[in-house]
Amino acid sequence: MLNVLVCVKQVVDINQLRISDGSIEEAIRRAPRKISEFDLNALEEAIRLKEKHDGKVMILSVGSDVKTMLIREALAMGADEAYVVSDPLMEGSDGFVTATVLAEAARRIKGWDIILCGEASSDEAGYQTGPRLAKELGIPFLAYVTKLELRSGKALVERTLEDVVETYEVPLPALFTVGLEINTPRIPSLLMIKVASKKPITSWSLKDLGITVKPALRTIEMKVLKSERKNVVIECSPEEAAEKLVMSLLREGAIKV
Repeated sequence: MLNVLVCVKQVVDINQLRISDGSIEEAIRRAPRKISEFDLNALEEAIRLKEKHDGKVMILSVGSDVKTMLIREALAMGADEAYVVSDPLMEGSDGFVTATVLAEAARRIKGWDIILCGEASSDEAGYQTGPRLAKELGIPFLAYVTKLELRSGKALVERTLEDVVETYEVPLPALFTVGLEINTPRIPSLLMIKVASKKPITSWSLKDLGITVKPALRTIEMKVLKSERKNVVIECSPEEAAEKLVMSLLREGAIKV
């Protein structure tokens, strides 16, 4: 049997982020939330491990306002239970704070053999939470995992870097971060969604965990970058257009010879 704990973050759905009047902070507060794409891949991989080796999959999500509906959506994919730390005091938390809270919650949950995280979140993309969490728990850690198997009580792990694929044998318990290329997350069926409504969710506050948090980083300002195209139109024969296009790109420094 293999028990897997999956860390799931709720992020702003950037596809529905509308900035018209007001500040970007207001737009972010108004925008709907969703589960981070990378974390869905981590959850899918955990469920696949469960299907091969039995055991259970547990979800852990922390934040200032964790939405129960989104936790139910994650449970519908095939996880067995969820743990939530939702506390307004986590507003503005950085990777350090998030990892600290995750670590304390993970210690209380117990019974897990593997922790899976997305290699980054799809909002801030800090790449810090997974490594920091492993350090807090004092367990082995590997990032950029693209293949994960269980063999003789150990994890056989592949990770793909720029020009090489590395293979490791890792003792358990251990923590791994995964990216989008490891799998394709499943879409829950109607029956799975109905079943998820009865799965247990345990909720804690920071006071329940007996910890206080203080971010190491502070966001000073957020700006929307505006980009404008030059809209250069070249009207001539194909041969002349190709020559003029190349000369224009050379002048702009877009290409070099």
